[in-house]
Amino acid sequence: MFNPELNAAVEKLASRMANVQDADLNIPWHWKGHEEGVRFAFFVTQLELRQLAVKLASERSAASHFSPITPAQHILAQYHSAFMDLQAALVGLSAKKSTIAPSKKEWSVRTIVAHVLGADIGFAAVIRYALENHRAGSWMPHPIPKREYPRLNGLSEKKYAALMDATLPKLIAYHRKLHPKILREFAGITKGELALPAAFWEETRFHIGYRLHRFEVHMRQHTIQLDKTLASIGCGPNEAKRLIRMLYSALAEVNGILISPEERKNQESIELARTIEARTKEISKITH
Repeated sequence: MFNPELNAAVEKLASRMANVQDADLNIPWHWKGHEEGVRFAFFVTQLELRQLAVKLASERSAASHFSPITPAQHILAQYHSAFMDLQAALVGLSAKKSTIAPSKKEWSVRTIVAHVLGADIGFAAVIRYALENHRAGSWMPHPIPKREYPRLNGLSEKKYAALMDATLPKLIAYHRKLHPKILREFAGITKGELALPAAFWEETRFHIGYRLHRFEVHMRQHTIQLDKTLASIGCGPNEAKRLIRMLYSALAEVNGILISPEERKNQESIELARTIEARTKEISKITH
């Protein structure tokens, strides 16, 4: 799986720069002959992340000790890209503003995030239950019995209800812990298993591959809703937040290449994390 050090380094840079005014991005910052202001730090970092992604993809396709990416892992990488885009959209948003709804008929950001998290929990349960029963040779074309959800979700009904009513920071924190667990758990799904049916609320018994794709598609749908909500409540993105979104996209590509059922450290990711951390400290001194 991907390294938390690199995620943390990019998140720290994003957090530091999220509320920097557009004009302050013109503050002089020099990098190897480039003199294009602080905003260029975003593009340097993006370039480094893209370079790392290309290198890792090439190494993974050629290495005998790290198997090529599977169809399931590819789908999960697409889902991870959507997850990172959602996280980028939320950078710098206060818990207070997250509760403001554009109108009585529309959802607040907090409600949208709770819905997306609830869907991820539910989608994971459906796939988990289908895999359990297919692997045991006991699958039946029936929806999950209600009594099974607490076990599959790792949450009692009471705790699940409390989670859905939690503040935005708590929702984000829970989602960030759940997300890599989902990636790790389902990274071992075989090509054959992707074609097996999995029952949910629909009459159609969609296959497991479809269920995996639903993670991304559903999240993209509600990220668009979230973007519209942010614009409606006066929290649309400034230039820095648009640049942060770009960085998170590049980080997601790196992480997607490293998705696997096993834990493995990638030294190049760790080294890049140190570079980004040093850059964040440098920029922090000149943007105060």
